[in-house]
Amino acid sequence: MADQLSLFPAKDVPVEEKPVRRVDISALDEMFATCRRYRNSRVFKEMLTFISRFPQYSALNGCLLYIQNPHATDVATAGVWERRFGRKPRPEARPLVILAPMAPVLFLFDLADTEGKDVGPGLLKPPVFRGRLLQEIYDKTVENCSIHGIAVRDAESPDPRIGQTVTLTYHTRKQYRDLAPAPRSNYLIVLDQRQSLEDRYGMLAYGLGHIFCGHLGIDSKAWWKDRRGADQLPADIEAEAVAFLVLRRKGLAGQTEKYLSGYVQRERELPIFSLNAVFHAVQYIEEMGKAVWQFPKKKSRYL
Repeated sequence: MADQLSLFPAKDVPVEEKPVRRVDISALDEMFATCRRYRNSRVFKEMLTFISRFPQYSALNGCLLYIQNPHATDVATAGVWERRFGRKPRPEARPLVILAPMAPVLFLFDLADTEGKDVGPGLLKPPVFRGRLLQEIYDKTVENCSIHGIAVRDAESPDPRIGQTVTLTYHTRKQYRDLAPAPRSNYLIVLDQRQSLEDRYGMLAYGLGHIFCGHLGIDSKAWWKDRRGADQLPADIEAEAVAFLVLRRKGLAGQTEKYLSGYVQRERELPIFSLNAVFHAVQYIEEMGKAVWQFPKKKSRYL
């Protein structure tokens, strides 16, 4: 399960520092396949947008919040509401349940279900990562790609290979040898060096989405499942959903318009795909941007 980060400072609310292990996350995909409502293109984008408003919680927990209350604005535990804002849950309030570390669940309350001192909505707007902060995230992500055997290389438009994510084989190495992927690399993501940092980060997240959702298979470093049999349309939706969430949860909403736009402009039923794989990929990409690692953080295929 994806890590949850604290909505408020660490002293106020528990932080997910380790994945929750005893949860059958595959139930998420069963629900998604069974409940056609969530595969309505409009509802699906609304859900992703909602999840993006809570980057301090895991994407999975954002999904759980949406299922319980799609109109929630600001959520926190009863203790946080009282200590920080002088508010407490109303007698008739219904708690929102999310997964938590060191305990089965954590109970949160939406602002609308509390009473007390006057506060406005949007108490904690997600920060926007641009400039130096985004550059640091990008550089750390690229560095961590290398320890996974993922080469990230630049090409100059209009090179037709820009935007491609490929498995490196004997034949593809010949095709991309001018980009000099490392001998130990098993995958290659090609970016456009002329694009803005925000767009390059989105293209990187999209390529990693394809890899971590298993569309290019697995190697010895893979923690993800081999899902090379996935149809092209569901695979593309998964990778675009990953890029959409990664960018929007960084406050880069303007860069998300190109992702999923071809699937959600009009109401229609989306094909069945794996939300589980999407949320795991988002979590891992977000973790990759926090610090440079010595080795992959996940070593087993548990999806």
